[in-house]
Amino acid sequence: MSEETRRVLWVAAVIVFLVAAVLGFWQRHETLRPQLLDASVVFWVEGEDWASEDVGPRQPQDRVWAGVLLRFQQGKRPAQVLSPFPRVRWRGEEVYPQPLTAWPSGYGLLKAQWFTLEPAFFGWEGVDAASADKLAYGEFSAPEMGSALKALVTAEAHNDDFLTRPVAGNTLSGGLTRLKVRVSAYARAEDLLPWASVASPGAREIAEVPALWRVAHVPKGVDPRVCLAFRRGVFTFAPGVWPEGGTGWPLPLSPKELVARHLIMTPQAVAALAAVGDPLAEPWLPPHRLELRDGRWLGESGRPLLWTTQVAAGDALSWSGRWAVLWADNGNGTLDLGDTVLLAWQQPPRLMNLSDVAAATRTVELRRVVGRQR
Repeated sequence: MSEETRRVLWVAAVIVFLVAAVLGFWQRHETLRPQLLDASVVFWVEGEDWASEDVGPRQPQDRVWAGVLLRFQQGKRPAQVLSPFPRVRWRGEEVYPQPLTAWPSGYGLLKAQWFTLEPAFFGWEGVDAASADKLAYGEFSAPEMGSALKALVTAEAHNDDFLTRPVAGNTLSGGLTRLKVRVSAYARAEDLLPWASVASPGAREIAEVPALWRVAHVPKGVDPRVCLAFRRGVFTFAPGVWPEGGTGWPLPLSPKELVARHLIMTPQAVAALAAVGDPLAEPWLPPHRLELRDGRWLGESGRPLLWTTQVAAGDALSWSGRWAVLWADNGNGTLDLGDTVLLAWQQPPRLMNLSDVAAATRTVELRRVVGRQR
């Protein structure tokens, strides 16, 4: 064999070796390419030790962060869990995730897209099996939360962004926040398309989605759990539909179950929350008819009703299927048009004056909460 032939064979062997090495490396690289298994949203309150899917009722001044609990697997290795929070209570277990820096650097980087889960419709009247889709939730992009796997939770509502001004019921502080996150893996930071994505439960699985409950200041006599009704859609149901749904009900949860889980509200449920903190309670005495005369609501005796003795915050007024919760006196001590009520009808609960109620009716039924009358 000539020297030239040996050189050719040696070069060929080196090339074959290099190709085999590259193919072997690539094969191993692809074998260990992380497979995104699932993602969940958890909450962490600044200053506390643990993140959780349920951090309990939080005060308005508490800074609360949402973060991802991400599971992925490389080849046949055990699944790994990543999170921006080092200690997480998840479904009754204590989890110690790896930091986000544990993501294999050879496979690019992770980005998040955050969504709020909010009612797709603000309210509806006479819901039945054919219109049960009005109770649905929608997924609304929350760009203010950024693209990191940890984001500060804001109070901004997005389901009214198409309107020229916010829905009045969305301007109240407090309420429930439900989030969805989509985690995507990108080969390079500038890439527009990811090579893999996984998302946490969203609008279709709304009953499974953890919620952050923020309380708000409410008048003495109003149960703070009324905040659970804020920013919920308010619906009424056709005869025979409440509470179990009736024939042909298409949803996995009945109307009663949807209310119990604070996914939707009825006008009466909001009043019950304000009275005793239970949306399914009926904590009122038999109703008394009130009539509007000369700007004041008068009882059967024809006399004005006095705050703290004859009416109080947390009592309810009802008319034509509508309910309003007495919220605050305007300062003159009698029940009149300047007093404030919380109305739940066809949209999230909102504050208004009794003068707005008077524009719709001049007679109402007063429902005092059991045990509060003198």
